[in-house]
Amino acid sequence: MGRLAVYKFAYFLSILITIFILGLSIFAYFSGKINPVENMFAAYVALSKPILVVVNTILFIYWLIRLRYWLWIPLTGLIVNYEYITSMYQIYNPTKYANENRLKVVTYNVHSFGNEITGFSAKEFAEMMNKEETDVLCFQEYRGYGDFTEQDLQNTYAKIFPYSFIPEGLSQAIYSRYPIRQSQTIEFPNTNNGAIWADLDVKGMTIRIINVHMQTTSFDRMRSKAAQARGEQDEEQERGIYLGYSDNFRENTVRRAGQAEQISSLINATEYPLIVCGDFNDPPGTFTYETLKNGLKDGFQTAGEGYGATYRGFHHLLRIDYLFHSTLLEGIKYKVIPYDMSDHNPVYLEVGL
Repeated sequence: MGRLAVYKFAYFLSILITIFILGLSIFAYFSGKINPVENMFAAYVALSKPILVVVNTILFIYWLIRLRYWLWIPLTGLIVNYEYITSMYQIYNPTKYANENRLKVVTYNVHSFGNEITGFSAKEFAEMMNKEETDVLCFQEYRGYGDFTEQDLQNTYAKIFPYSFIPEGLSQAIYSRYPIRQSQTIEFPNTNNGAIWADLDVKGMTIRIINVHMQTTSFDRMRSKAAQARGEQDEEQERGIYLGYSDNFRENTVRRAGQAEQISSLINATEYPLIVCGDFNDPPGTFTYETLKNGLKDGFQTAGEGYGATYRGFHHLLRIDYLFHSTLLEGIKYKVIPYDMSDHNPVYLEVGL
């Protein structure tokens, strides 16, 4: 095969790859709308969006350098997934000003406050929230540890937040500076995860806060077990752990989908302004994210800047903690607070009422 033939073959192959990636990118755009119960492949494609964005960017640069009109194909792939890109990275959000009626909300998966037995971490974070003048604080994986019990936790945060909703057995809490008119627990079937909500009386205005903790991915637990098996040089056990996780991943993805639909029904039935927050255990663009966001605004997109990662593991690449708000509220300020007490970072959103 001559040099010209090789060149033509490589050129033709690069075109096919570019078109194939565009096809996947278009499917990825719709994948977040497809319930994994009906199509698990769509769930995998939704998770591949960051890879597709990177590949489309590389292909765009490749065709741009070669000065070929094929560059419009990867550019189309990027445009199609622009919503996903902005859910992970915001170049700039202009400063917004609202009237004095504002609400500052923080969500945080505290991971039992780092299993710190003296309560130092919990007290330190409480002081941090007081300095931030936080109005509403939503916790997931809220538990006492060692000598510092849940009652000690409640006593610590009650000094700042006089109102709270802390149901037994769910490891979630809502603390508030404003009175709670009513509250309720939402149990997810066949799991320890769940959701709680509270209607707050904010200067005569009712605001509903929904605090959710979706089904875990168990990814870190799997990696820990696999690493232990690898350390023991047990290749068969390590392989079995990875194979078992594949089934576990599918099961948990389907569970989160059902949980998201359950919360979505509550969102649709709510007639006044609301904020949905918590640990979704799914990145942007997935069925969980799209189902919960439907009709709401992502606080990071309305008021955030930079890269939106919230999870401290996985090389700080994942965004799985969220603050959504209804269109009746204006996103003013959003930030991820670097804090190493947990495997998650706290997420802060200020909205104008």
